Amino acid sequence: MADRAPSTRLRLLARRLYRRGWMEGTAGNLSLRVGEDLWITASGCHKGSLAEEDILRIPLDEGIPLTLSGERRPSAETAIHRVIYRLFPKTGAVLHVHTIEAARVSETGDCEVSLPPLEVLKGLGISDPETRPALPVFENALRVPEIARAIGERLPATRYPLPALLIRHHGTTVWGETLPEAIRHLELLEFSIRFLASKNPLES
Repeated sequence: MADRAPSTRLRLLARRLYRRGWMEGTAGNLSLRVGEDLWITASGCHKGSLAEEDILRIPLDEGIPLTLSGERRPSAETAIHRVIYRLFPKTGAVLHVHTIEAARVSETGDCEVSLPPLEVLKGLGISDPETRPALPVFENALRVPEIARAIGERLPATRYPLPALLIRHHGTTVWGETLPEAIRHLELLEFSIRFLASKNPLES
């Protein structure tokens, strides 16, 4: 898939994640960095059937205003993608999905969640899973730039070890230097979250 156009790569991945139940309906968003450009899914589009025009090419720089024509607009969470690319300059892909387990795990009310000491965490760059690395949880907000601002302020100050974060009652966001790496991070993190959710069932 690496030799395909950015738009094709994102469309194929969105379809794959939709089939897993991680991007139901219009939920979630994906992006790829190519040079100083950002390829990102358009807002309000069904992720199981994205068309070529549903992947938009926009400036990576947060300071450059969007000057798009036509009906489509980039994901409402573009600000979150941009701040992650700024904070971690080697990042080449950012993926955001909505799963039931992630929403449940985020309900603790805490600002972070300790992941279980699973072997799969080594694939997320954690050499010793027994350290139970903390996954940051950010409050959801109607205005997405407020979420992006909180991410931009807290991540550099706290230096969380995982290339991932949760937004409360919303979903998981991960990143990687390449798209395959970001996909691996997403799969392993969601595995860990599913395990954690299964150990902490909701009160009936």
